[in-house]
Amino acid sequence: MLLYGLLGLAVGVLMPSQSAINNRLRSAVASPWVMATISFLVGTLCLAILTWATVGTIGFDSNHLATQPGWLWIGGLVGVVAMTTTVLLLPIIGALYSTALNLTAQVITTMTIDQFGWFGVEIYEASAWRLVGALIVLSAALLAVVGGYRRPRLNHASPSPIWYLVGLGVGICFGIQVAVNGQLTNVLGSAIHAGFISFVVGTIALLILLVITRPSLRITVPNGQRKNPWWMWLGGVLGAMYVTGVAFLAPLIGSAATVIVIQTGIIAGSLAVDHFGLLSAPKKPVQPLQVIGLVVMVAGVIIMNAPELFA
Repeated sequence: MLLYGLLGLAVGVLMPSQSAINNRLRSAVASPWVMATISFLVGTLCLAILTWATVGTIGFDSNHLATQPGWLWIGGLVGVVAMTTTVLLLPIIGALYSTALNLTAQVITTMTIDQFGWFGVEIYEASAWRLVGALIVLSAALLAVVGGYRRPRLNHASPSPIWYLVGLGVGICFGIQVAVNGQLTNVLGSAIHAGFISFVVGTIALLILLVITRPSLRITVPNGQRKNPWWMWLGGVLGAMYVTGVAFLAPLIGSAATVIVIQTGIIAGSLAVDHFGLLSAPKKPVQPLQVIGLVVMVAGVIIMNAPELFA
C-alpha cells in the first residue's frame, strides 16, 4: 500500500509540469483546442509504442465490444469533456474556485463510487478512517489552494451560480474517468493498454472539435521569445503517464484513494513549479499557509490508509 501511495504521489507531482508545458505550447499555437489535440496526439503515439512493446498489439478482442458495458470505453471522452469545460470555465469563475470545486467533486464522487461499487469497481466502504482522512486531505488541499490565490477579480459581473455547478460537474467527470479507466485496465489486463484506448477516444473527440471550431493551425514564436523550446511538445507524454498511472492504481487501492494521493502530489508539484519558476512559469514564492496545507494533506493520506499501512 505504501508503495502504491508513493507511486500516486510521483504521478501527481508531474502533472503541474504538464500544465506549464501545455501553457507554453498554447502560447505558440494560440488555440487551446489545437494545444489539447497536439498533446493528446503525442500521448497517443507514446502509449501506442508502449502498448505494442508490452502487450504485442494495439488492438483488443472485438468480443469486448459486445460483452462489456458501453461506459467502459468513455474514459477518454469524459476526460476531454472535463478538460475543455475547464478551459471555458477558468476565465468565468477564476482558478481558485475552479480548482476548489473540481477537487471537492472528485473526492466526493470517487468516495461514493467506492462505497457502492458503481462502474463495477471493488467496494471500499467509507469507514471512519477513510472519511476522516479524506476530509482532512480535502480541507488541507483547499487551504493550500486558498493560500496561493487572492479572491479572483473578474472582468465582468458575478457569474451565475450555474457556473459553479458546472465546476462541480467537471470534478464529477474526472472522478468517473478514474473509475472507468480502472475497470478498463481489469478487462484488458494492462494499464498501458487502457491508457492508450482512453487517449485514442479522447484524440478522436478533439479532432472532431477541431473540425467544428476550425481554429488557426499556425505555429508562431510568442513575443519576447527567440524560439520555441523543444520541450513544449512533451505535455502529452506526461499526460500519458498520468492516465496510465490512474488506470493502474484505481483497481488496486480504489478510486478515492487514487484521486487523493495524486491530488496531494499535484499540490506538491504545483508549489515546486511556482516557487522555482520551472519550465518558464512565473515565479511565485510559496506561502507558509501552502506548506502547512501540504503537510496536513500528507497526514490525511496516512490517516485514510492507516488500517492497511499499520496492519
